[in-house]
Amino acid sequence: MHDHKNIIKLLKTAQGQVESVIKMTEDDRYCLDISTQINASIALLKKAQKELLVNHLNTCVLDSINAGSSEEKIEEISVLLKKLL
Repeated sequence: MHDHKNIIKLLKTAQGQVESVIKMTEDDRYCLDISTQINASIALLKKAQKELLVNHLNTCVLDSINAGSSEEKIEEISVLLKKLL
């Protein structure tokens, strides 16, 4: 298993923020404050995703290249990039 400690930390922090957004919404807090918290959650999720993808490139994809079977991994990344961009 790859070292995902920092990714897990980011995801748990985002989870806490989402829980806070739910509580704020239930408490009928000011909409712009809720929106700010949503943006913070999104930023953390994006950061976790970036770190996960860099990790994937540096491990799974690199291992495939070294093993001479990189076509499938490159196709996976290509499909993902098309979805993200």
